[in-house]
Amino acid sequence: MEFTYKAVTLEGKVHEGTQQGDSEDSVAARLQGQGLIPVQIAPAGKELGKVRRKKTVQVNGAKAGTAHSSFWHRLANTSIQLKSKAKTKDLILFAEHLSIMLHSGITLNKSLALLSELTENKAFSHVVQDIHNQIREGSSLWQALEQHPKVFPAVFVHMVRAGEAGGVLDGVLSRLAEYLTSVQELKEYLISAMIYPCILGLTALGSIVIMLTVVVPKFAEIFAGMGVDLPVMTQFMLGTGTFLQANWWILLLGLAMILLGIRSGLQTQAGRLRWDRTKLRLPLIGAIVLKVEIARFSRTLGTLLHSGVTILSAMNIVKGVVINSSLRQSLDQVYSDLKQGRMLSVSLEKRRVFPTLAVSMLGVGEESGDLSGMLSKIGEMYDKDLKSAIKAFTAVFEPVIILTMGLVVGAMVISMLLAIFSINELGM
Repeated sequence: MEFTYKAVTLEGKVHEGTQQGDSEDSVAARLQGQGLIPVQIAPAGKELGKVRRKKTVQVNGAKAGTAHSSFWHRLANTSIQLKSKAKTKDLILFAEHLSIMLHSGITLNKSLALLSELTENKAFSHVVQDIHNQIREGSSLWQALEQHPKVFPAVFVHMVRAGEAGGVLDGVLSRLAEYLTSVQELKEYLISAMIYPCILGLTALGSIVIMLTVVVPKFAEIFAGMGVDLPVMTQFMLGTGTFLQANWWILLLGLAMILLGIRSGLQTQAGRLRWDRTKLRLPLIGAIVLKVEIARFSRTLGTLLHSGVTILSAMNIVKGVVINSSLRQSLDQVYSDLKQGRMLSVSLEKRRVFPTLAVSMLGVGEESGDLSGMLSKIGEMYDKDLKSAIKAFTAVFEPVIILTMGLVVGAMVISMLLAIFSINELGM
């Protein structure tokens, strides 16, 4: 099987070409045997991003191509950063490639110069170039990343800081790439799992609206000219259809005002807190929201602790990762407990943030001295539980939508049939 690849030498030169192999791993091993460091490998026919040649990267010299640290250059990079936010995929590739290069012995300065050329996202490439310039001026990597808060999240910056402090930056970057990949996979699973139920619900709602505003009023015109007394059910259905047809714009305006009111309410701290508490109490949905938050909390905290970040600093970061404001408020109290010397499991049990099983597992992790490993296991466990909860939700949601649509359409059909039967009886 043929693969295309991008690789770099220890001197920083980029190589592109094709190699025969049984798998990507075998091709990577062959390239490493040739003194090359593989950066991207894909089956032939799947296009790799081309290396831009707009400027020559002199990684052995004092400067990289035409890059310079003038005010106008920095201002241009900053303006591009403010216009765009890096995708998770860009951050994953950045962490993976930088880890590979550092592990292979390429200096940080050379690695960043190469990455600014290899990165396909043009805006993100300018951000990497700016980071490279700051490194050349004497800044540490985490300080350079911190200058781009809209691109690199806090968890990224703090893990890099811990890696630099401990001298294990390549390993931390590799673990960071794994963490971001797991987060991205979970996000994609949630989106794909909810696509069909959402389409089904919109289709059912659209069908009912069309029946009431188009089909039913046609029958109303027919029955109106006959001067017969229609059944109550038919009168209600015809009245509903006529009302919707005549006042649809008022209903849409009212719906828009309600949505705007809800949106403005959610922008206040009290309104957001009430809504987040309500979500946790909803059947099925509440369990899904809680599992998402626990999985995110556990994975992030476990990754930070494993990378050498202290428990207090890690908790301060994780509070920002949790989206639900009700849970975040509880974690604020947990953070205060930790500052007073209490154990994490004891505080979580006291605040009733986590289910009993998760708290018990955390207690075991604290006693065994492997809290980060136990948090990773909890994250994996709740990832699996989350997928099961989503399947259960869709298994209930889909038949409910179909049943509701069937009942409404059936009621409309029966109301029409009753009217037709009453006309036949009058004719007899």
